[in-house]
Amino acid sequence: MDIPSDHFDTVENIAAMEAAKSAIFAQQADHAVAYEDSLSAARKKRNLREKNPGWGASKEVALAMRISPKGGTHFMNSSRMMGADLPLTRQGLRDGKVTWAQAQIVISGTRNLELANRQLVDRLLWEETHNCFEQGTAKLADIVAYWAKILEPKTEEDLEAKAWKNRCIGGYQINAHEVMISGTLPLSLGIAVLQVLAGEAEKAQREPGEERSAGQIQADAFYELMTGLKVAGGVPLEILLVMDAAVLTGESNEPVLIPGYGFISANRARKMVAAGPDDELAIWVRGLFVESRTGQLVAMESRARRFGGNLKKLIKVRDQYCRTPYCNGKIRDIDHVVQVRKNGKTTEDNSSGRCFSCNQTKEAPDWDEHPTPGDRHSFNITTPSNHTYISKAPPLPGMKTMLPSGRTLGEHPPGGAPPGG
Repeated sequence: MDIPSDHFDTVENIAAMEAAKSAIFAQQADHAVAYEDSLSAARKKRNLREKNPGWGASKEVALAMRISPKGGTHFMNSSRMMGADLPLTRQGLRDGKVTWAQAQIVISGTRNLELANRQLVDRLLWEETHNCFEQGTAKLADIVAYWAKILEPKTEEDLEAKAWKNRCIGGYQINAHEVMISGTLPLSLGIAVLQVLAGEAEKAQREPGEERSAGQIQADAFYELMTGLKVAGGVPLEILLVMDAAVLTGESNEPVLIPGYGFISANRARKMVAAGPDDELAIWVRGLFVESRTGQLVAMESRARRFGGNLKKLIKVRDQYCRTPYCNGKIRDIDHVVQVRKNGKTTEDNSSGRCFSCNQTKEAPDWDEHPTPGDRHSFNITTPSNHTYISKAPPLPGMKTMLPSGRTLGEHPPGGAPPGG
């Protein structure tokens, strides 16, 4: 679509493309449900997986959509619920009157309702369409929640009990310098935590010379209350550092990998390794070095049925995240690419780190995986629809990358000239 010279027409095109996106989402949802139904029917005819004939379909949809397996399952469940129980919302999406984000709010807001009440909310939304879909997603969520509480007040009690059951705290590294701590608490516990942190901030800000912001004070208070350590003190560490050996000598400044968390600078890694006995708390660091030509860690083999010991550590370092394309989930299982029942060996080459869900999915009928040659550890994934995807281990620090000029990436410091150059 060409960009028109007239401003009005340009904006009209943007609106038309947004409507087209909604219609495509509706078609994509219909296709996902149709594929799962067709796959289930074909398996039933073959007497395969009668209790769960659609096993693995949502994971294959995720691969096609280039999203995580968890995202594929969510998309499949949402698509099925919208198609079966929310016909007016589905039609609004097909007509381009509702965005996929708005449809998601209706789906999630009515998921816990009985079918009759879910369909009633679907009708009420379209009777009040000028109010519901024109005031933003937050307002739409409030309206759906309001009607849900009126129709099924007991659901609110059930959700409160569920909030206690689902309470959790976790975290992950978001970049080279920061970690995100996140979680969910029941309302009463969450408010208590917020009040304590707010009180700490208010108390600290009354002190003369306090220069920290309220957010900084609360972050420090959270850390100190959780660990019993002062922010200025040392932190006990037991970590793996994956690097080019030249980093230790200062001949290379290539970033160093902490498996499961990401990269840190070479200088920071050297300081970790060089931590002296005068530190408040001891630091245990184990270095793992990479073969610069292939980027491979030292391979190990085992006669055992399960991956364990140093071989297990090596695979987790090599893979870093779940090896299913687009997943990036945390590795929970180290398992065989080719199963033992198919004569797969317990070797580094025939191994993969997977999240729990993906490790189960590879057992689905007509799902096949096998190692394939590559510059890094690789294996092919063939799905029940006969699509093939390649899983390649992420590059590790220390692997030398050749530029078209024949020079090695990182061979010379920034701004430096090659010898004779």
